[in-house]
Amino acid sequence: MQGALYSILILLLVIFVIFFNEARKEVIFLCGNFTKGVSKTSVITQLNTAELSTYIIQETPSGERIVLDNMLTFGLYRCVIEIDDVGRVAQSQIN
Repeated sequence: MQGALYSILILLLVIFVIFFNEARKEVIFLCGNFTKGVSKTSVITQLNTAELSTYIIQETPSGERIVLDNMLTFGLYRCVIEIDDVGRVAQSQIN
């Protein structure tokens, strides 16, 4: 009985690691697309293709900040995209 329990726990751990890695790759891949000058419209279009991640848009004094996150990565991989006052990417980075 204990052997079966350990097998199930190991299987669950393997599944979690696979999903964690896919979530991490999604955030890193998408964030790499947002170079200086990319339009906010393009950013939103690309973010809407994310399967495992979500984003929020925050107002800032200089424009907007879009934060792409995934609960499976526990906040370890988060893309922060700064949008300037004319609707273009000023910078993006993984935090």
